[in-house]
Amino acid sequence: MYKNDISKIDNFYQSRVSSIFDQIPAFLSKHEKRVRLSNIQMNSTFPMYEETFYWLGDSMVCNECFSCNDPNVGLSINEDRTSVKCYMGDTGLLISHAFTEKEIADDQLYKQILNDNLSINEGMLFENIVAQALACNGYPLYFYTEYNKEKKRNDIEIDFIISNKSKTRLKIYPIEVKSSKKYSTKSLERFIDKYSSRIDKAYVIHTKNLSIKDNKIICIPVYMTMCL
Repeated sequence: MYKNDISKIDNFYQSRVSSIFDQIPAFLSKHEKRVRLSNIQMNSTFPMYEETFYWLGDSMVCNECFSCNDPNVGLSINEDRTSVKCYMGDTGLLISHAFTEKEIADDQLYKQILNDNLSINEGMLFENIVAQALACNGYPLYFYTEYNKEKKRNDIEIDFIISNKSKTRLKIYPIEVKSSKKYSTKSLERFIDKYSSRIDKAYVIHTKNLSIKDNKIICIPVYMTMCL
């Protein structure tokens, strides 16, 4: 049905919308989850796909998550629209998009997902659920990365950043999503150390119960995301 809707839009950018939509599960299955235009077409630029992302977001097929270069209360002021993640607006749709009809018809698929027995990147499903819940609460989605040129890797990776929307005491809330039972919070801790004056609370959304780590990180089960 979604593909039928895409086939009805302006031919000028129909193929681009379709190409992004078709590869969303592939993008989300990668570690960084960002859209890589080079995977779609050589020499592609983000201005070429501006209307594409607008259509996917405006139609609520996707929840766009943009990079924020300088995380502060005015997140949109420092957004970088050339670095974007596209989460599906509905996680059930993501599962339908990522697996074949035969796999979905077999109840074993859902049992394997729930029992953590699949070889796929289950983090994409878990993170998509969180993105969907935050979007439902009215938060625009932003993420943050800090690249270390010497180590040639990202030293800090924050999955989501939201603000408290306060009119008197504006603060940001960094959020890390952890789908596995064992995980590290070093990246989040580096972010807290660097931007401590801007942060009210820091969260880890995980598969375990509610807990507080080192009096500075609140760890919540995924079903509590709607309370943020």
